[in-house]
Amino acid sequence: MLDMVMSAAMLAALDEEDNNKEKRVKTMDEVYVSPILKSLIGKECIISHEELDDERGVIKEVDAEFFVVTVHGKKGEVTLVERIDGIEEIQLV
Repeated sequence: MLDMVMSAAMLAALDEEDNNKEKRVKTMDEVYVSPILKSLIGKECIISHEELDDERGVIKEVDAEFFVVTVHGKKGEVTLVERIDGIEEIQLV
């Protein structure tokens, strides 16, 4: 009898774990992106970032962790993917 109760409890726990995994997958698609950063897409900016030295460029794409920027450097245009948490300052030009 105890084995049946233990088996039922284990099955219930596994079923609950599967349901939680499905919920996590659904919420992973719904990623929060700052509306301020979204509004800067396509605009010319000067970006101060821990990996960039006040570079002038255009923000191309933004998600929850990264942004894509095309930098206008001395050697021409370079497209970079950088972490959002490294942004120190953004100035619109």
